[in-house]
Amino acid sequence: MRKYILIASLFFLSPSAALADFGDADFSSSATSGGPRSYHDAWCKRIKNECRIRFQGDSMWVEGQGGIKTNQYLGYRYDVDGRETYNYIRYRSDAGGEKQALFLFANTNAQQEFLRAFLRWKKQTSEPLPNYRLPASQGVQDTQGRDKEMNPYERPAIDDWKEKTIR
Repeated sequence: MRKYILIASLFFLSPSAALADFGDADFSSSATSGGPRSYHDAWCKRIKNECRIRFQGDSMWVEGQGGIKTNQYLGYRYDVDGRETYNYIRYRSDAGGEKQALFLFANTNAQQEFLRAFLRWKKQTSEPLPNYRLPASQGVQDTQGRDKEMNPYERPAIDDWKEKTIR
């Protein structure tokens, strides 16, 4: 009888019983609330015109310039010319008219990550991807060190679209 009590007590004292959650692998509840978050370095309207596109909650914007909410989105189309992919986003402007924005990518992986984030934004799904693909990195969006401490899931939400994190 004492043998069974000893085994039972060892079970409850074991480290695996104490660590019922996944510890370092767990996402915080704030990481998956509030909709998708990510940033993507692209060219805006023409080749070599660098800009950073942000997705956060129901907002999509170009840092330091402006953006739209999901309810302003009207349509999307793309075109491929050589190595460049042209992403055209149609939207209703604040003034009420219809407008179109153009985002270009020469890197196939960056284009795929942008499109994945765009579709998540459009559907408002909040899985913490692509930003957690590689720890503390933007994955294929990693810009040779320029993204230090910029993982949007580890930073507070941005309230001002005029804030710039790109030089």
